Amino acid sequence: RELVPEARVVVAHGQMPEDLLETTVQRFWNREHDILVCTTIVETGLDISNANTLIVERADTFGLSQLHQLRGRVGRSHHRAYAYLITPDRRAITPDAEKRLEAIASMDELGAGFTLATHDLEIRGAG
Repeated sequence: RELVPEARVVVAHGQMPEDLLETTVQRFWNREHDILVCTTIVETGLDISNANTLIVERADTFGLSQLHQLRGRVGRSHHRAYAYLITPDRRAITPDAEKRLEAIASMDELGAGFTLATHDLEIRGAG
């Protein structure tokens, strides 16, 4: 709110009562709010076509499939979409996290899900 004081910011998370969460997301979808700050509750099931920018803090702590799902929450309209994956200094992330981030960054086309699943299998192993 300090960076963009004129922006209408709303917060959503899984600990909210279901009716309040639904109302909050609906109001964002109706453009009554400009910015939705939330947990990974948006990872699945939400279709907010007017969302065109996603910022993921500490992206190095997420799994490859989570990052893929989150990135899929934006770009569902004719507007160009952006997904910013924020990480600490490279020296502070694990080798596996670095591989996940490289994999997600290299897959930017429709239908990348299968390729990402293959990378995930290589990084985490089977089972």
